[in-house]
Amino acid sequence: MDEGDTDAATVAALVSRARKGDRDAFGDLYRRYHAPVTKLVRCSLRPDAVEDAVADAFLKAWRALHRYSDTGVPFVGWLCAIARNVVIDAARRRARRPEATLADDLPVDPWPRGEEQLDLAAAVAALPDEQRQVITLKYFAGLDNHDVAVTLGKSAGAVNTQQWRALRSLRKILEKGS
Repeated sequence: MDEGDTDAATVAALVSRARKGDRDAFGDLYRRYHAPVTKLVRCSLRPDAVEDAVADAFLKAWRALHRYSDTGVPFVGWLCAIARNVVIDAARRRARRPEATLADDLPVDPWPRGEEQLDLAAAVAALPDEQRQVITLKYFAGLDNHDVAVTLGKSAGAVNTQQWRALRSLRKILEKGS
């Protein structure tokens, strides 16, 4: 059994315990997946909204855990799908607010400040939504193509296609800026 199998078995055991109401097991899942969920949310929301959205995603996951079943969908993919829905809901609420400003709609820069990082952040922000989601999940949340596919409800082939299109688009955008 390789390390990935051991990790999958550990997650499956934690999920099983959490489904039976074991809060400590869910706490372990929270600690394990807090960083990737936060990265995913941070790429889409203003900094002041990130913490609440992450908390909301984990609360929704806890409440829906009884509906999760291991159908080959990795737990992290299921969790990221919940977080993505929380982000979509937050964006809808923000769009309905009459006091929303242009600054509220600008993508959040998840990278440290620096000229190259700012150029990359602007290039990612310029991508079409589907391509930006794939890049964000793959490179910032750290999901593999299978998990990205599950999270977005697409095939792995579609994710691979979007990834390569996005990388090609990023290259063109960045070359123009040089």
